Amino acid sequence: MDNVLKEASDRDGYTIPEFCRRFGISTPTYYKMRAAGEGPREMRKVGSVVRISAGAIADWVREGEASADAEAHRAKLKQRSQFATSGGAR
Repeated sequence: MDNVLKEASDRDGYTIPEFCRRFGISTPTYYKMRAAGEGPREMRKVGSVVRISAGAIADWVREGEASADAEAHRAKLKQRSQFATSGGAR
């Protein structure tokens, strides 16, 4: 991950296809994520040129990690609740 951030910061960031290749997602998946508000921030250059900066990538990764942690926590609470409502029986 550090290499991706360094490379992105050494230049003006990644284009959308470059970002997708780096993170192993398809371009249509990227656009679906963006439409759902789940993609990284984008920088608009001259005209229609879009770049994704190192900072935007780092923030996006952190947000994804926090979301995954929260989801794991919710799953654990649900499991405990089900255990408690079943009288502790497995």
